[in-house]
Amino acid sequence: MGLGQFCLTSTLWFFLTWFPTYLVDYRGMDYIESGFMASLPFIAALVGVLLSGWVSDLMVKKGLTLGTARKLPIIIGLAMTVFMLGANYTDSTALVIVFMSIAFFGNGFASITWSLVSAPAPERLLGLTGGMFNFIGNLSSIATPIVIGHLVTDIDLAPAFVYMAAITIMGVLSYVFLLGRVERVEE
Repeated sequence: MGLGQFCLTSTLWFFLTWFPTYLVDYRGMDYIESGFMASLPFIAALVGVLLSGWVSDLMVKKGLTLGTARKLPIIIGLAMTVFMLGANYTDSTALVIVFMSIAFFGNGFASITWSLVSAPAPERLLGLTGGMFNFIGNLSSIATPIVIGHLVTDIDLAPAFVYMAAITIMGVLSYVFLLGRVERVEE
């Protein structure tokens, strides 16, 4: 789960650190316009966050296991984040915003990870487990801006989008293949 959280949180740090720069330096927007346009993916993410909790709880009510009901929104959301690659294949700034909004909606939809990590954690170690989970995820706040800084060129941010797509695919794979059945660890 820690690897998946690192991959998920990487997207947040991309949007916080590089997306506004991309809009100004690579898409030619002024700062005021880029501020507005950069907020649209965050609004989409907000909708994704709210929807994922509702969908996950609905799946539990419909009879899916708690683990499945928590993992599916994470996997689907991380997979949607790959939509940011669309920015590499269009000259339309409006389409870039659409692709980024879909991607960040997916990131928000996957953010239900916090509820998944509490399911297998021993009850007396919930705080420590959550803290370690967030620590691992937030290591991406250091790594992502640095990696992207090395990938960008004066004329192109495309390698950064490829990196972000690859890291989110790695997150999907970690939840599909590394995280087995979700059961509370007994002490």
